[in-house]
Amino acid sequence: MKIPFEEWTTEKRFSNNVSKLFDESFTCYKNTAYRASLLFSYLSFLTILKEIIIKSAKPIAISQGRWDNIVAKLQSDDTWEKTVFEELTNATTPIFNINEDLRQQIKYWKDRRNDCAHFKANDIESHHTESFWSFLKSNLSRITIEGGKESLLNKFEKHFDPTFTPPNADVTHLIKEIDESILPTELTDFWTNLINMIDPYGFEFRHDSTAPRIANKVFESCNDVTKENLASYLKSKKYDLTIVFLYPDKINFINYSSADIREVWRTRIWYDKSSAFKIFGTLLRNSLIPAQEIKEANEHIINNAKDYRPDDDATHLALARNGFGDSLFEIAFNIKRLNDWFVWVNPRADMIAYYIEKYPFKNETVEIICEMYSRSKYSHWLGERIVRIFKENPNKKTEFHTIATTNGFIIPTDLL
Repeated sequence: MKIPFEEWTTEKRFSNNVSKLFDESFTCYKNTAYRASLLFSYLSFLTILKEIIIKSAKPIAISQGRWDNIVAKLQSDDTWEKTVFEELTNATTPIFNINEDLRQQIKYWKDRRNDCAHFKANDIESHHTESFWSFLKSNLSRITIEGGKESLLNKFEKHFDPTFTPPNADVTHLIKEIDESILPTELTDFWTNLINMIDPYGFEFRHDSTAPRIANKVFESCNDVTKENLASYLKSKKYDLTIVFLYPDKINFINYSSADIREVWRTRIWYDKSSAFKIFGTLLRNSLIPAQEIKEANEHIINNAKDYRPDDDATHLALARNGFGDSLFEIAFNIKRLNDWFVWVNPRADMIAYYIEKYPFKNETVEIICEMYSRSKYSHWLGERIVRIFKENPNKKTEFHTIATTNGFIIPTDLL
């Protein structure tokens, strides 16, 4: 049976040398040889960092002579471990961009390594090895020549470069590294750098846009600190509604206040009018609009929506359950509306057609439609849509004719 940390090392795909050392550690751990287990894990840790140094380009601030000397010492079995440790704890002219707290933790584990190697008096139990593994999971990605943030950005850049990575390759493994690699204070800069690097479209309302896809995966895979920072970042940049539109199930991660929600449906929802109904439906479906404000919100949407209609079943159900149809009927088919019918209806022909298609006819609805055709000036746009509805849905046409005949309304020729 594999240890959970063993699964983590498999996912990381370390070199053969590192993997062999970890395997030795796991074998010792399972056989209660905890000193040996911790020692082999510590050597795995330093071997990872040795390989990072050897593979890395010289940092700008480090002289070529010093860099060559470090690399030379890493080639020697007698000096490599001491050299890696000295560079990890060097705060004066560091090659590793890490903070002092992390350096102190590394010194602590070096002392525990010595307890194991020299069989000192301090006991080493299973929890010591497990704690070291937790330390590695939390901090290994941050210990890089460039610094954790820069290193991870480089990985993302390579991932989205078709020279190295096939299009649409799974990026989840890099998303999961954000928690480990990026300090909370660096997250805001990280989002900006990442978006600028990987997505020319930014946070447009596009299903092929990469940035929203990454944000969606962060909400699915990262810890609360990372998710909360991303939500704040999206709101500050006005990117949040793109997520709500493309991934409506993530709306509750955005942490909207009641004032935020009111601003969304009154003003922000219109920044991209084609997405307005879907976003409004998502707000309703998640009960984010207070009950006492729903009627006002329905009326506001109806009076401001032009040239668009609710087009998906989930949105329609959310609207219907929250009285949208009743509000639309009251506004559009009130007898007082007749005087300005043409002016009001023309830009809302699609929305009126949606109502006719999705809701049962009322007497007033049929009467006003029949009356509309008797005017010299009426909405041909709406007329065309009603004809199409009746052609595609004969039952709707029959329903209309029955009400008109029963009430003595004259059925327009176009609708016979």
